Amino acid sequence: MEKQQILEAFKDYEVYLASLNTSVQTDEEAHAPIAEGKWSISQILYHMAEWDRFIREERINQMEPGREVGTFPEVDTFNREAVRSVDNYRFPEVLSHAQRQRALLGKVIEEMPEENWNSAFRISGNSMTPADYFEGILEHDAHHRRQIDGFLA
Repeated sequence: MEKQQILEAFKDYEVYLASLNTSVQTDEEAHAPIAEGKWSISQILYHMAEWDRFIREERINQMEPGREVGTFPEVDTFNREAVRSVDNYRFPEVLSHAQRQRALLGKVIEEMPEENWNSAFRISGNSMTPADYFEGILEHDAHHRRQIDGFLA
């Protein structure tokens, strides 16, 4: 995908987050599991925001042509830590955090040099480009949006 397409999809996600201000009626609904054994909407959004923060703070500056990027954190541990305290926040605070983290990540992507966008770097020996990496983020977004939409339907 082209960088502009990723940025447009990020804006669409920000609009989606804003729409949840009216779709989610109460903090109780926001903090209720979407299914047995699953996270709540608040947990899903906070987890996504924390990945956005991690990518912005720890990953994106390493996405240079030919560079070996550090390994991912242990995903289950990262996710558990990301949502550990989310029940202490009201839903508008969760939304605000998610919107802010996505907007900040979008700004950093926008500033990435064009010549790096389709140039490969490696993570754990796997070659990918920033375009590939962020296309994967969009797939992750879509997965969680389907979960949230299914719960709210």
